[in-house]
Amino acid sequence: MNHKRIQRCALRWYAKNGRDLPWRNTGDPFAILVSEVMLQQTQVARVIPKYDAFLRRFPTPHALAKADLRDVLSAWSGLGYNRRAKHLWQTARSIVARQSGRMPSDPAALRALPGIGRYTAGALASFAFGRQEPAVDTNVRRVIARAVLGRADASEKEVWAAARDVLPKEAATWNHALMDIGALYCRATPNCLKCPLRPACAFRARSAGAKNTLQERASTKHRVSRAQAGAYEGSRRQHRGRAIRALTTAPSLGLLQLGPQVKEGFGKSDLPWLLDLLSDLERDGLVALNRRKTRAALP
Repeated sequence: MNHKRIQRCALRWYAKNGRDLPWRNTGDPFAILVSEVMLQQTQVARVIPKYDAFLRRFPTPHALAKADLRDVLSAWSGLGYNRRAKHLWQTARSIVARQSGRMPSDPAALRALPGIGRYTAGALASFAFGRQEPAVDTNVRRVIARAVLGRADASEKEVWAAARDVLPKEAATWNHALMDIGALYCRATPNCLKCPLRPACAFRARSAGAKNTLQERASTKHRVSRAQAGAYEGSRRQHRGRAIRALTTAPSLGLLQLGPQVKEGFGKSDLPWLLDLLSDLERDGLVALNRRKTRAALP
């Protein structure tokens, strides 16, 4: 594998063309943590305004730790996947209680915090603490699989091993570069002709037939991804988000009050459905459900 050539292509391109994102202009580990949790399964354009507003409201781990979960969920509203907000709040409380508000720099210690997995730990270690750690998100996975391994269908284990093998000393810059290349060029349907890694890409070096196979697979994945995006409307995920959003506006709500804010056309016959939805949120620690009084509230 021509690692040096891939590194040169990526780093030279990034030096001139890297995206100017607010969390890339800070060395504050807490701000970087907030950005990484927000960016999980959410597009950059949606995160930027929420990131700035969230940090104005909770600028430090101490500020977030002492907040009520209700206020945290309210500030998070619009990003979805509310468990992420709860995990972030729990992480702030943990590092305040155990480490005086200082986030650990070791990836293993980071992974022990609520909601922080292998990718987020690697991202925090490299971006916030300058550690030489890979950070393999969805975009980076595509780039490593194609450009380094030459196979779009490489396994997660193979990709992580290759990501560590190709990692240069400038880990933070490298990780940012691959994220941008994956987001802008090496997408589900790749733009290989304009990709800055084109001269060094292992997949491109293969036969035209293999290249066509990549395009066909990527096109299929893109169609599936678009179909899934359309399926969000009326989905359980959407209803969960509506329930949390409604409960941030009142101390508690009766289920007959809450139901119409969660589901259009809600009626008494939908109460079992709503109870099932709220039970899911209760198991996630996001809702306190009083079944006897048929009321719900944030914990």
